[in-house]
Amino acid sequence: MPTEPYDNLTGPQLDASLWAPLDMGGPRVEPGAVTTVAGGAVTVDVPAFTNADPHDQSLDNTKHVMFSTRTFALPPTGPARFEAELAVDHIGGGSGDYRLGIAAFIVVEPSTGKVFNILATADRLFAEHEELPYPGVAAPFTRVVDDPLAGVGGPGFHAVAVELDRSRGHVAWTAGGRLLHEASGLSDLPAAVTIGFGLFTLLPIGGGRSSAQGQGARASWRHFRYRA
Repeated sequence: MPTEPYDNLTGPQLDASLWAPLDMGGPRVEPGAVTTVAGGAVTVDVPAFTNADPHDQSLDNTKHVMFSTRTFALPPTGPARFEAELAVDHIGGGSGDYRLGIAAFIVVEPSTGKVFNILATADRLFAEHEELPYPGVAAPFTRVVDDPLAGVGGPGFHAVAVELDRSRGHVAWTAGGRLLHEASGLSDLPAAVTIGFGLFTLLPIGGGRSSAQGQGARASWRHFRYRA
């Protein structure tokens, strides 16, 4: 069964009936962000990150996030597939440390904090598997997986996808049609997910250190599609 488009991004503004900011006690968006919708793509340009919190890791990580207003139910058998194309002009100040800035195609179950993202810098693509430290989560984790021999990343748009199969307890992260990572034996995959796009850091807090160090980002997303 072919995938279906979620938003064709015809512009001139982001469609508020399809996208809404992540709410973390208020919209989690960068106040200086400029969002442009043109040519079938949405671009977010942040001159310098300002959202940070040296006392709360989740707030510190989350710079600018938009979620789909639609929730996608996952079938009880067979895989659901979520796709997008992602391009990063610059992010993280050119340090080479992805923890200082990453763009994400988001696949998440917000109420339980189960995360299945694909991350990008200007030259690399990663799979992210995460369980956020929500109440009742015994062992939260954040795993960012790099396949250095996958041959993906660099300038321009990259086709990325996440497939979740509840019946098999299996998740696959792909980029450019190549497997970045897969996880099996997952007995608690969610019944539904939300998709989105956003900008993050992943720098551990401590000692009053902030992840906002003058670095910013410019990234674009297009061709949001799904099969669920």
